Amino acid sequence: MKKGLKLDHDALFMRLFFKSSPEVTDEEVQYYREYPDQIDEITAPINIHKFFLWAGACLGVVIVALAKFLKYSGTLSFLSEGIFEFVIDIIYESGIALIGAAVTAYMLGVVLNKQQDNAAKWREEIRRRIKESAE
Repeated sequence: MKKGLKLDHDALFMRLFFKSSPEVTDEEVQYYREYPDQIDEITAPINIHKFFLWAGACLGVVIVALAKFLKYSGTLSFLSEGIFEFVIDIIYESGIALIGAAVTAYMLGVVLNKQQDNAAKWREEIRRRIKESAE
Protein backbone atom coordinates (compact mmCIF):
# COMPACT_ATOMS: atom_id res chain seq x y z
CA MET A 1 0.00 0.00 0.00
CA LYS A 2 1.29 3.47 -0.81
CA LYS A 3 2.17 5.69 2.10
CA GLY A 4 -0.71 8.01 2.90
CA LEU A 5 -3.16 5.93 0.88
CA LYS A 6 -5.38 4.57 3.61
CA LEU A 7 -9.10 4.95 4.08
CA ASP A 8 -10.94 5.25 7.36
CA HIS A 9 -13.71 2.68 6.87
CA ASP A 10 -15.64 3.89 9.94
CA ALA A 11 -15.74 7.45 8.59
CA LEU A 12 -16.78 6.12 5.18
CA PHE A 13 -19.62 4.15 6.75
CA MET A 14 -20.84 7.17 8.73
CA ARG A 15 -20.88 9.27 5.55
CA LEU A 16 -22.90 6.59 3.76
CA PHE A 17 -25.21 6.21 6.76
CA PHE A 18 -26.17 9.87 7.07
CA LYS A 19 -26.33 10.89 3.41
CA SER A 20 -29.14 10.09 1.01
CA SER A 21 -26.82 9.73 -1.98
CA PRO A 22 -23.29 8.33 -1.74
CA GLU A 23 -20.55 10.66 -2.89
CA VAL A 24 -17.32 9.08 -4.07
CA THR A 25 -14.09 11.00 -3.55
CA ASP A 26 -11.01 10.81 -5.77
CA GLU A 27 -9.09 9.35 -2.81
CA GLU A 28 -11.61 6.50 -2.56
CA VAL A 29 -11.42 5.79 -6.29
CA GLN A 30 -7.63 5.70 -6.14
CA TYR A 31 -7.66 3.39 -3.10
CA TYR A 32 -10.22 0.93 -4.51
CA ARG A 33 -8.50 0.89 -7.89
CA GLU A 34 -5.54 -0.68 -6.09
CA TYR A 35 -7.64 -2.84 -3.72
CA PRO A 36 -10.82 -3.77 -5.63
CA ASP A 37 -11.50 -6.80 -3.42
CA GLN A 38 -12.27 -4.48 -0.51
CA ILE A 39 -15.23 -2.83 -2.25
CA ASP A 40 -17.48 -5.74 -1.27
CA GLU A 41 -16.42 -5.42 2.35
CA ILE A 42 -17.88 -1.97 2.98
CA THR A 43 -20.41 -2.68 5.69
CA ALA A 44 -21.32 -1.16 9.00
CA PRO A 45 -18.78 -1.66 11.75
CA ILE A 46 -20.16 -4.05 14.34
CA ASN A 47 -19.84 -1.39 17.05
CA ILE A 48 -22.42 0.78 15.29
CA HIS A 49 -24.89 -2.11 15.31
CA LYS A 50 -24.20 -2.84 18.95
CA PHE A 51 -24.74 0.80 19.89
CA PHE A 52 -28.19 0.88 18.30
CA LEU A 53 -29.12 -2.48 19.80
CA TRP A 54 -28.09 -1.40 23.30
CA ALA A 55 -29.93 1.90 22.87
CA GLY A 56 -33.09 0.05 21.82
CA ALA A 57 -32.84 -2.44 24.67
CA CYS A 58 -32.20 0.31 27.25
CA LEU A 59 -35.11 2.35 25.90
CA GLY A 60 -37.27 -0.76 26.25
CA VAL A 61 -36.21 -1.20 29.88
CA VAL A 62 -37.00 2.47 30.59
CA ILE A 63 -40.44 2.12 29.01
CA VAL A 64 -41.19 -1.03 31.04
CA ALA A 65 -40.07 0.76 34.22
CA LEU A 66 -42.28 3.73 33.30
CA ALA A 67 -45.26 1.43 32.82
CA LYS A 68 -44.69 -0.16 36.23
CA PHE A 69 -44.25 3.25 37.85
CA LEU A 70 -47.47 4.55 36.33
CA LYS A 71 -49.34 1.42 37.37
CA TYR A 72 -48.36 1.50 41.04
CA SER A 73 -47.94 5.25 41.64
CA GLY A 74 -51.54 6.24 41.16
CA THR A 75 -50.56 8.96 38.69
CA LEU A 76 -53.26 7.86 36.26
CA SER A 77 -55.91 7.22 38.91
CA PHE A 78 -58.28 9.68 37.20
CA LEU A 79 -58.76 7.16 34.34
CA SER A 80 -61.40 4.48 34.48
CA GLU A 81 -60.05 1.02 35.31
CA GLY A 82 -60.50 -0.31 31.77
CA ILE A 83 -58.74 2.62 30.12
CA PHE A 84 -56.05 2.60 32.81
CA GLU A 85 -55.25 -1.08 32.18
CA PHE A 86 -55.31 -0.53 28.41
CA VAL A 87 -52.85 2.39 28.61
CA ILE A 88 -50.52 0.54 30.99
CA ASP A 89 -50.62 -2.60 28.84
CA ILE A 90 -49.76 -0.65 25.68
CA ILE A 91 -46.83 1.11 27.36
CA TYR A 92 -45.56 -2.12 28.96
CA GLU A 93 -45.87 -4.19 25.79
CA SER A 94 -44.10 -1.49 23.76
CA GLY A 95 -41.13 -1.73 26.11
CA ILE A 96 -41.11 -5.52 25.97
CA ALA A 97 -41.30 -5.38 22.16
CA LEU A 98 -38.25 -3.09 22.02
CA ILE A 99 -36.27 -5.42 24.25
CA GLY A 100 -37.31 -8.44 22.19
CA ALA A 101 -36.49 -6.69 18.93
CA ALA A 102 -33.01 -5.76 20.19
CA VAL A 103 -32.27 -9.33 21.30
CA THR A 104 -33.59 -10.78 18.04
CA ALA A 105 -31.61 -8.29 15.94
CA TYR A 106 -28.47 -9.12 17.90
CA MET A 107 -28.90 -12.86 17.29
CA LEU A 108 -29.60 -12.29 13.60
CA GLY A 109 -26.59 -9.98 13.41
CA VAL A 110 -24.32 -12.70 14.76
CA VAL A 111 -25.59 -15.15 12.15
CA LEU A 112 -25.37 -12.55 9.36
CA ASN A 113 -21.81 -11.57 10.31
CA LYS A 114 -20.76 -15.22 10.21
CA GLN A 115 -22.42 -15.63 6.81
CA GLN A 116 -20.71 -12.48 5.48
CA ASP A 117 -17.33 -13.70 6.71
CA ASN A 118 -17.88 -17.05 5.03
CA ALA A 119 -19.04 -15.33 1.82
CA ALA A 120 -15.94 -13.11 1.78
CA LYS A 121 -13.68 -16.16 2.21
CA TRP A 122 -15.59 -17.96 -0.53
CA ARG A 123 -15.20 -15.00 -2.92
CA GLU A 124 -11.47 -14.83 -2.18
CA GLU A 125 -11.09 -18.56 -2.86
CA ILE A 126 -13.08 -18.34 -6.11
CA ARG A 127 -10.98 -15.39 -7.29
CA ARG A 128 -7.77 -17.19 -6.33
CA ARG A 129 -8.74 -20.37 -8.19
CA ILE A 130 -9.90 -18.44 -11.27
CA LYS A 131 -6.60 -16.58 -11.30
CA GLU A 132 -4.66 -19.86 -10.93
CA SER A 133 -6.55 -21.52 -13.78
CA ALA A 134 -6.00 -18.51 -16.05
CA GLU A 135 -2.22 -18.67 -15.59
